[in-house]
Amino acid sequence: MKKPFRAIFSLTALVTLQGIAWADDANATPVGSWKTIDDKTHQARSIVRIVEVNGELRGRIEKLLAPPKDDPDPICKKCTGDKKNKPVRGLEFLWGFKREAKGWSDGYVLDPEEGQTYHGSIQVIDGGKRLKLFGYVRVIIKIGRGQVWERVD
Repeated sequence: MKKPFRAIFSLTALVTLQGIAWADDANATPVGSWKTIDDKTHQARSIVRIVEVNGELRGRIEKLLAPPKDDPDPICKKCTGDKKNKPVRGLEFLWGFKREAKGWSDGYVLDPEEGQTYHGSIQVIDGGKRLKLFGYVRVIIKIGRGQVWERVD
């Protein structure tokens, strides 16, 4: 039985900036090229490029650093919609992130291995040398009580 292809990035991955460093995290930008580091194996997985388009961050996978030997150019088999069966290399897997006081949030991150899309946030850390990507499932829990009112006029 074939071993499944490990994620190119993990949803709580830390990535290292290639070549540029900023002095202050608050002013640091995630725009640029980043090396993704797997949060379980701590191995480099890919190089991604993040760009800003109309005030929102988007990211593409530019290079696979450890592609599976039996499939050096994998496709996103489990993805849905326009990303289904597209090559992982070149795939836009981050989109919709908007600037907030301490990072970027309200975006989406696609896990190409599982085909799942998560809500996400991005924060530049360590003086701009690293980036923290956090993906999560948004669950809305309503706690409280409700009433039904009747109109009187």
